Amino acid sequence: MSDPGKYTDVEFYCKATECGIGDKLYCSSLIGNLQEAAERSSNSVGYGTDFLKEHEICWIILKMRLHFTELPSWHDTFHIRTWSTDLNKFYYGRDFEIYSADGRLIGQATSTWILADWNTHRPVIANKRPELPPPVIQDPRFVFGENCPKIKFPDRNDIAGDTDKPVIIKYADYNELDRNRHVNNSRYTAWAYDALFKNGYDVSLIEDLVINYICEVKAGEKVELFICNNDGKVTVFGYKNIDTKVFAVEFALKQA
Repeated sequence: MSDPGKYTDVEFYCKATECGIGDKLYCSSLIGNLQEAAERSSNSVGYGTDFLKEHEICWIILKMRLHFTELPSWHDTFHIRTWSTDLNKFYYGRDFEIYSADGRLIGQATSTWILADWNTHRPVIANKRPELPPPVIQDPRFVFGENCPKIKFPDRNDIAGDTDKPVIIKYADYNELDRNRHVNNSRYTAWAYDALFKNGYDVSLIEDLVINYICEVKAGEKVELFICNNDGKVTVFGYKNIDTKVFAVEFALKQA
């Protein structure tokens, strides 16, 4: 492991309610754990959610890449190490390493965030807000050597035409919502897994995913999901209100 003085380490316990087939942690639960670690790390450098809420500011994640060699199993403990990597205009980078209980590196992730106004969700520039402390870059090291990539997101008609039906439909019901009454972003990964599973993909072969968050989904809204398979990668696209782009998840699967 790298010098722990630069980083925030958070230990997690894998509960049965967070596991699926084969007693393996749901990938969506792991993404939730990553974001929990991110919040604790942000708090340690003065940008925690409670402090920001006092100033009507919030963190919004825009994209993430996650690669893993294995997922934790029921009863496992594991820990996540995270640190802020860079600040480009108003885009904040944050990277992660995931370690098993015996210290093996089993996963890595990179992500991009913004600070935003709580009500309008327009970006907030920290150095123009005197009530905010100077942003802290903990370590400029990128686990993949670069920032999280952007997925090419086609218009709905370009992949679905006028007659193709979505492979699955999801709704923003109560248990999908976060504290802001929007669908919790970790749920989009769960929805994408559901779309693949329903269409016969072996989701246990997934080893890498990139997710881009485009538009929030509010309570009661409907999201239609489509699958596109190109160049050895499988991408799930979500749309609401017919053609409003919501999220895209690009998966890489191991060869069976």
